[in-house]
Amino acid sequence: MKPAFNFALAVSAVVLALSCGCQKPPPPPTADAPKPALPPPTPDTTIARLTEPKPEPAILPHKVEPKTEFPQAMASLAPDAPAPKVEAPPPDIVNDPNRPPTKGLTADGVTTELVMHDWTGVVLVPLDASISRAHTVLVAIDRIEAHPLDSGQVRIWARIRNITDGSLPTEVACSFRTAESPEPDRPIFYKLGIPRRDYRDVFFLSPPGKNLNSYTVLVRSGDETTSATGQLH
Repeated sequence: MKPAFNFALAVSAVVLALSCGCQKPPPPPTADAPKPALPPPTPDTTIARLTEPKPEPAILPHKVEPKTEFPQAMASLAPDAPAPKVEAPPPDIVNDPNRPPTKGLTADGVTTELVMHDWTGVVLVPLDASISRAHTVLVAIDRIEAHPLDSGQVRIWARIRNITDGSLPTEVACSFRTAESPEPDRPIFYKLGIPRRDYRDVFFLSPPGKNLNSYTVLVRSGDETTSATGQLH
């Protein structure tokens, strides 16, 4: 959980007859003044932006939840942040729901452990997240959470499950839209293998210094694509 609005000003020339030199042509119309730039985001402004009852149409609305379903996220909790409740994934996700995934993935496609203690402890869940599927679906996106960070950025967590009976090579990415860059950025895909009927938890960071509007998690395997976003497809 879009298009940029380009404002074009059409000005028509008007010829006025001056009488006694006292009449002057009206000034040409001017375009609307651009909106002032937003200040860099903070944890409070980020949470308010994503949870307002009536956000801007471009903003994906979220709700605050007292729990996280990503136990690995606790490693990133800031020292003074309140810890949310940790809830195990539903039993139907994997044969042993208490076993964490054997491998995760960060936005750089290489690191598998969290080392930054920057999470505020707030868990945001998109209200209108939906799944868009192309061709045959090989994976399911079971859970998405947005974790606001001390920097004003947001760490997006997603649980990606292989619903086939064989090991599945996939690629994952996340595309972000911000107030400063309303067009979706070009996502970078990273390789992620998922064993049969298993899942992997991945996360991505929103652009630094920008106010987040929405994001789309993308998973593809061959020509098949699954995405989860805040807009209905």
